[in-house]
Amino acid sequence: MKGYLATVLVLLIAISVFSVVSVWAQGPQELQRIVFIHYAKPPKPPPGGGGENGYFKLIAGGVKWRSTATIEVNPANPSSLDPSTVLTTITISAEEWDDGAYSGWGGVTPNLFQVSTTFSSKTYNDLAWTSDKLDGHNTLVWGNYPTGGVIAVTIMWYNSATKTMVEFDIVFDTDYAWSTTGALTAMDLQNIATHELGHGAGLGDVYQDAAYRETMYGYGALGETIKRDLYTGDKQGITKLYG
Repeated sequence: MKGYLATVLVLLIAISVFSVVSVWAQGPQELQRIVFIHYAKPPKPPPGGGGENGYFKLIAGGVKWRSTATIEVNPANPSSLDPSTVLTTITISAEEWDDGAYSGWGGVTPNLFQVSTTFSSKTYNDLAWTSDKLDGHNTLVWGNYPTGGVIAVTIMWYNSATKTMVEFDIVFDTDYAWSTTGALTAMDLQNIATHELGHGAGLGDVYQDAAYRETMYGYGALGETIKRDLYTGDKQGITKLYG
């Protein structure tokens, strides 16, 4: 009888432990966060200018959107850029990944991004730095990121079980002046927004010197506009994700 009771007790404990592990595996562990930090640093082209084969990196092996992602913008900025100009610029950056609107490269099959015409009131502190701040809104704001030399930051959440994007938020750092005209003394909004929205679409940073022409090259600089339109690897990467 003692042996029988011991066996039953072991089985009950095993079942209980299995149940706890199973429930946990379906919960918080599936939600993953990545923070991409875009540093200010002029590119260092290799001798000969680099190759043409293309460089790209997929996030977590291929995380992507399964439906259209709506983008909201808080246009308040340190350079007094006109709100409507900010909205137009962000829309152009988003549509470069979506249908190639800026450069005319053709785009991808699905409609990836839709930019809301209603301005957001969210601020830096309202962004989804933690999972309790997830609100289903992909928001772009200006804010004072505490680390020096940072142009912009993208916070991205995804479901690791389904490889599905959940939400992304983007911060443009107020440490810099911002421009929409490619001014040499400011960060070009379209240039930087196109890069950050590449993260929002599912692409990571590339850091090879030969990849300095790619929109997803991990460094940026004042007056830079080369990332406004996608390069070879950018197109290859986004097409691999969405066709």
